Amino acid sequence: MARAIIEQRWRETAVRAQIHALMGDNSDAFVNAAGSVLYVALGAMIARELDPDLPEIRVIRGACNALYEQKGEAAITNARRAALRAGLEAVDRLLPRLGQRALAESAFELEGKLRQGDVDWAAFQRKLGEVEPA
Repeated sequence: MARAIIEQRWRETAVRAQIHALMGDNSDAFVNAAGSVLYVALGAMIARELDPDLPEIRVIRGACNALYEQKGEAAITNARRAALRAGLEAVDRLLPRLGQRALAESAFELEGKLRQGDVDWAAFQRKLGEVEPA
């Protein structure tokens, strides 16, 4: 039951992230929402062993880089907004392949890390390293 609630919260965050990517100006909310979506998606991609050469995964890696560049910046540049929007759209296209269980597990993992204050760029780098092409 707890995993289902966490997954539902993640899905709501995904919607908020897309709204912020399109029109929001609050950089911290933008980074937090998009970061949550991307982190959970990365975990599900790893669990499902998706091909790292998929175009969507390349776009998501680019979005993660834009997210890193945006952190701590007050203004959201058009280039970063576009990269994050493209990354969120790529996640959306991959959702059917990610599977509910993999998403729920990854969202549950993120929830635990957030409670411990254990999510930083190094956590993203570890995930990104697992979705690098060979």
